[in-house]
Amino acid sequence: MLKKIPVNYLSAIIIFVLVIAWIFSGSLNSNDQSMPAATEIIIEDLISVRAKNFEAQNKTYFLTVRGRAEADKVVQLRPKTSSTIVFTIEKGSFVKKDDIICELDPENRIAALDEANASKNKAQLQFDAIKTLSDEGYRSDNAVATAEAALKASIARVEMASNELNNVKMRSPFDGFVEDVFLELGDLITPTTPCAKIIKLNPMIITGEVTEKNVDKINLDQEVNINFIDKSSMTGKISFISKSANPSTRTYKIESTVDNKSGVIREGLSADILVPISQVKAHLIPSYLISLNDDGDLGVKILNEQTVLFNDIQIIEDTVEGLWVTGLPKDSTIITVGQEYVVSGQSVEVELVN
Repeated sequence: MLKKIPVNYLSAIIIFVLVIAWIFSGSLNSNDQSMPAATEIIIEDLISVRAKNFEAQNKTYFLTVRGRAEADKVVQLRPKTSSTIVFTIEKGSFVKKDDIICELDPENRIAALDEANASKNKAQLQFDAIKTLSDEGYRSDNAVATAEAALKASIARVEMASNELNNVKMRSPFDGFVEDVFLELGDLITPTTPCAKIIKLNPMIITGEVTEKNVDKINLDQEVNINFIDKSSMTGKISFISKSANPSTRTYKIESTVDNKSGVIREGLSADILVPISQVKAHLIPSYLISLNDDGDLGVKILNEQTVLFNDIQIIEDTVEGLWVTGLPKDSTIITVGQEYVVSGQSVEVELVN
């Protein structure tokens, strides 16, 4: 019977049986090997972080007002008469009060003053003579009054001629700095033409704009700190608080007066007015510790024993040493290394650093 089965069929049957046996043997082995794997327990290591203790300090909360320096006074000198320029001070000069800034050609003003003085002297002699005769009864009171009127008129003409002569010299009204000179020697000047621009640099006025929410927190004569763009600082006083708001910005103008005897503060220099508002408990922390939670709130990650907590904060001042913030517990342990790898509620392994 077997002889009648073809050899190729017999070979195929044998190979089929061997394949089936190999498949079943692999399945049994895989099942046997998977049994212990299901019983394995996976143990995760706690994330290690570094933390530091921060203690709250007494901190003055300052309201920062952006501002700029303005000269106390700015004057453009104009003459009271017309003539040609014969002298101008050099632009950029520091001047004292009553220093001559520009001088005009006096022309015939000296002669007019001499004539007025001569007329006054003549009127004085006539008045003295008539007064003497009147005292002796030889002249009437009417003659004395006429002579007195003539004398007063001549005195007035002297004063007018003197003023006209003095008007050719334009003097500085205060100690200041000659910012610009507009005319050259020989130019014709009239009362409508400015000769020079003078600015008063001491004291200097620092101006800024305050919102309607904060304007009531500022008081006249209140001491403030002024920080300039070059990192220099000085102390000033609030000298003006506007009662009328800017209609465009709804802000109120304030002014602080600072001493500038040295003249180092230039007009237009950017400055911050730091107005002390209140005393608060705050922490000084490095800026790199700040992070955001899922809601976009600003805060830092602190520790309650070994549990991470996200604590909201408010920044009250940015300094070179770091950020002054409020909202933290008085004694806070803040994560300083590894805070970006942990979330609120997570347990961690802590290494405290000084």
